[in-house]
This record gives sequence, structure tokens and C-alpha cells, in this order.
Amino acid sequence: MDKDAKLKRIKVTGSSESSLINPRKRYRVKISGQWYEGTFSKQWFGWQFDGVVPGLQLNLIDAVFEIL
Repeated sequence: MDKDAKLKRIKVTGSSESSLINPRKRYRVKISGQWYEGTFSKQWFGWQFDGVVPGLQLNLIDAVFEIL
């Protein structure tokens, strides 16, 4: 992970839907105290983070930052 990367916080609201997520951008997310980097993909239920296996729904993520 590049610790010097500029980050933009994306507000997560407990939903798997967000108009602020873009599948072409990279994100740094916090899940259960651990940090991961990756992308989101649009699924039938909303956004899924593909930086962990298996992918995780947006509403199960503690914090989301877009990597600028």
C-alpha cells in the first residue's frame, strides 16, 4: 500500500448502494480493523468490494477512501 497516496473519504451509510462509487477507480477500505485496496463492481444487490476474497458488500465495510 502506498501510504503517501492522497485519499478522499467516501461516506458509507449502511446500504450497498452509493452514487459516489465508480468501478473504474481504486479504493482503500477498512474491514474489521484491516486495510485493503481494490475496486468495486456493481452486482444485483449493489456495490461489492473486490479487494478481498470473496468480495464484500459495501454495507459491511467500515470505511471507504477513494485513492486519488
